[in-house]
Amino acid sequence: MSINKLNFKDGLIPVITQDTEGKVLMLAYANKDTIEKTLETKKAWYWSRSRKKTWMKGEESGNTQEIIGVYTDCDKDSLLYVVKQNGVACHKGNYSCFTEQISGKKGTPILEEVYRVIQERKKLKPEKSYVASIIEDKDRLIGKIQEESEELIEAFNDNDNLVWEAADLIFHTFLLLANKNVEWKKLVEEFQKRRK
Repeated sequence: MSINKLNFKDGLIPVITQDTEGKVLMLAYANKDTIEKTLETKKAWYWSRSRKKTWMKGEESGNTQEIIGVYTDCDKDSLLYVVKQNGVACHKGNYSCFTEQISGKKGTPILEEVYRVIQERKKLKPEKSYVASIIEDKDRLIGKIQEESEELIEAFNDNDNLVWEAADLIFHTFLLLANKNVEWKKLVEEFQKRRK
């Protein structure tokens, strides 16, 4: 699609920027020139309404945004930049500009939340926590991975409890990764590398 088909208002169009995990990072504005630069350089360019000038994200801070994809909505009056964020997106030092909660609960993808809780329990070691009881025991962890793998294969063959057993194996795989202090971000990056 040609950018000439976009619906600019006073020469500008709002741009929502999100990372490859779907986290919304910022809202900014673009004009035709900055969109062309974005498409040419594969780096995020915007129009500063306050400074009245073109700027590339990270040109001063080094917190650049590598463009993965550029999309428009059905009305062609806003854009979505999907980016690989290098460093933080917010000028106040936060990963995302959207940190101030007005209402409701903060949403986190469930698997990321499970992994965060595992890491928290590893650190705090609460009493009666299954995670705390097993996470430092390498032999027990390996045994659970073997056991859960066999149970998943059995469930696959019997068409019984497949989802339950898959969740058990994923959970114990997370325990194994957390034992080795693997960050969630590293797991996501590995899947992104494999995406074709």
